[in-house]
Amino acid sequence: MQSPAKWLSAMLLVVSTSGYAADEVQSKPVLNQDVINRLIDMGNYLRTIKRFNVAVQVSQDVELDSGYKVKTLGTVDMTVDGRTHLVAHLASDRYVRSFYYNGTQFTQYSPALKYYTTVKAADNVYDMLHEVEDYYGIQVPLEDLFQFGRDQDQIDALTMAAYVGPSKVAGKTCDHYAFSQPNADWQLWIAREGNPLPCRLVITSTDSESRPEYSAEYHWNLKPAIKSGEFTFQPGKGDIAIPLKKADADTAAQ
Repeated sequence: MQSPAKWLSAMLLVVSTSGYAADEVQSKPVLNQDVINRLIDMGNYLRTIKRFNVAVQVSQDVELDSGYKVKTLGTVDMTVDGRTHLVAHLASDRYVRSFYYNGTQFTQYSPALKYYTTVKAADNVYDMLHEVEDYYGIQVPLEDLFQFGRDQDQIDALTMAAYVGPSKVAGKTCDHYAFSQPNADWQLWIAREGNPLPCRLVITSTDSESRPEYSAEYHWNLKPAIKSGEFTFQPGKGDIAIPLKKADADTAAQ
């Protein structure tokens, strides 16, 4: 099964809401340019934020060998400072990982196993994310927040972009949009008031009979307190450094 994060990487666009209104989901497939523009506007705005923290509640369907589908839960907490510093902590029902990037080095750490690996990294977060995924097969959580609306080929791949209507997410009014593309349907909620921040994302894989879903609800802080040394991993007692090897083609494609 293709991972939800992979779907995100494979789709990415952003919607804009101003002046657009609809009372119900449109019944026929439609590519609404206002919706596509909203998606692009959101992505452009996200790339202007110099510093932020985002706490995310996630859920992901996992299909067991028996064919039964279960929902796993987790959280991601990410802090970004400029385009050269990032730290993310992922805690899910399946595993726990931390990721550190300080502009020159990238570290992945498993606190349960006490293994970590550090490699040289590109000098900006965009290239670093591509590098660790393409070369090492590592997907940093929420990497798509940096990619929404950047790739015209992915925008061109959309087969539907529609406005659903206003919706409450964590007490805030957000505009709800629906998209389709080959192998995935996805829904995006964007804050109606203030900055065009994503409120919620739901992705449904349509290339599997069980149609597994991934969902994420975002809680933003645009004025986070940054701790000294927060972006550089410091091994603790018992932590063991291990080498990070280049992923083979099959692993990188998962």
